[in-house]
Amino acid sequence: MKHEDRQLESSSKLTFKLDAFEGPLDLLLHLIKQNKMDIYDIPMVEITSQYIEYLHRMRVLSLDIAGEYLVMAATLINIKSKMLLPQHPVVIETEQQEDPRAELVQQLLTHQCFQAVSKQLAKLAFIRAEHYTREQEDIPLEMQADHLRGHGDVEKMQQALVHLFSKRHFRQAAFRRVGKEKYTLKEEVDKLKKQLQKAKGPVNFEQLFDGQIELEHVVTTFLALLELMKRGSAAVVQTEVLGPIWVRGVA
Repeated sequence: MKHEDRQLESSSKLTFKLDAFEGPLDLLLHLIKQNKMDIYDIPMVEITSQYIEYLHRMRVLSLDIAGEYLVMAATLINIKSKMLLPQHPVVIETEQQEDPRAELVQQLLTHQCFQAVSKQLAKLAFIRAEHYTREQEDIPLEMQADHLRGHGDVEKMQQALVHLFSKRHFRQAAFRRVGKEKYTLKEEVDKLKKQLQKAKGPVNFEQLFDGQIELEHVVTTFLALLELMKRGSAAVVQTEVLGPIWVRGVA
């Protein structure tokens, strides 16, 4: 075999190991890091040559080149030509001279920031994937029954409040001046909790509102009772159908 034939065969077996890049900025950052270039002072002649050489390799391997890669190649050539062209004899202060690479550098820095954030999120996602979340189990029927008995029937509580309104007349001003709340839920919760704790046994629902003449006070007390029931600090019992509702404190 002739020397030229062996050389041709050897060159035909030559392959390039090309990394996958997400876009032209990704490729540019790779070339800058690979050549240990200063991202704030990019040597345009060298980086442009390497970038175009990379595109040429892609063509040799019959790989499709996205339009954005070609646009970036044109941008690099344009910046390179601006830096190579002789400047006008007009004297311009250094601070006022615009660097043709400024916009490209800003794009690279932004892309680099997104890369760092993306890697951090991928790392967190990997750590989270190693944890297995246990699905919530259904509450056993016996516990559901106790839960319902302890908290009572909300509809029955509403009916009891409506029945209380029908029996008593509470004072409600026709006009109200908006200001500081006269009765707060926190205060009524503490007051009602102490009242139930001091009682020797269950307290009749209607007795909780004895001495209250203002509608706002009654509503706040009722909300306080619901809050205590929600916390498990109070329970209601109705021993007979349409009978009175009794409230007791739960230790």
